[in-house]
Amino acid sequence: MKKKINFLLLGYSSFAQRRLIKSLSKIKNIKITICSKSKKGKNIYFDNYLKAINSKPDLVYISLTNHLHYKYAKIVLKKNINLIVDKPLALNLKQTKELVRIAKKRKLLLSEAIVFNYHYVFKKIIKILNGLNNLEYIHSNFNVPQIKSLKKINYTKSDSFMDMGPYAASLIRLYFNNKLDKIISFKDSFADKKNIKSFSVFAKNKKMKYFGSFGVGSEYMSQIVYFSKEKIIYLNHQAFALPSNKKIQLIIKSKNKFQTIHIKKDDCIKNYFNIILKSLKNKRYDDHYKKIIKNAQIKEKIKIKSL
Repeated sequence: MKKKINFLLLGYSSFAQRRLIKSLSKIKNIKITICSKSKKGKNIYFDNYLKAINSKPDLVYISLTNHLHYKYAKIVLKKNINLIVDKPLALNLKQTKELVRIAKKRKLLLSEAIVFNYHYVFKKIIKILNGLNNLEYIHSNFNVPQIKSLKKINYTKSDSFMDMGPYAASLIRLYFNNKLDKIISFKDSFADKKNIKSFSVFAKNKKMKYFGSFGVGSEYMSQIVYFSKEKIIYLNHQAFALPSNKKIQLIIKSKNKFQTIHIKKDDCIKNYFNIILKSLKNKRYDDHYKKIIKNAQIKEKIKIKSL
């Protein structure tokens, strides 16, 4: 019988409530404890973050507001506890490198939970294109309405770039094969002129181009479009938050004809955690460190190159 992993969820964000807990419940050898200062419920056993961390869990997942990620990540790692942090891992490249350094020194898992690309549909897209080498251009849009509750967010400590920048960085990391010749970004700020409301990114190398638009305040759109010489593939709905309970629709355009296909149900969060469990079993964390650093470096270039 496998030993159960004592999993501590630090914070109870809307993502944790809607998606994370449901996916984790499908994995048998995880025992979940939730610590939240603001929510109360059946599975919430602590109301103090430090008390929860000191209970010595095997694995912690930080799902707090963005500006608290670095602070509590550092505390968890210095307690010699394996750690997953919801995106963004930290607020800048310097903080990110420090957390990776601590994790490496203590031989701990450190992973940034950017999970959308663990869905089967992304493997299927590359298969339809007959391989990654045929991919020439990617266009993405991720925009959400500025609903009433969103207007209350303190954007002095977090903005749309903090929330959505990891998606742009991940797409570039996944499809550019570590070859990035040029990156430019454009941004639009809130009325305070300090915090980013929306941003666009253009990146290219000799084989690939990418353009992405992200932000708040417009009609909801979560779309990724893939272009090769012979085909265009549209992943039109919830591309960055694919549901686990529905088949995924792809629209394929080839020779000016459209075809719709449906991809089997899959759970990207569960898939991600199965990889996490395998890493913990084998005590091999280098891939996680590399992804974290590469994403942070790309995000830094997006910020630096802004016009």
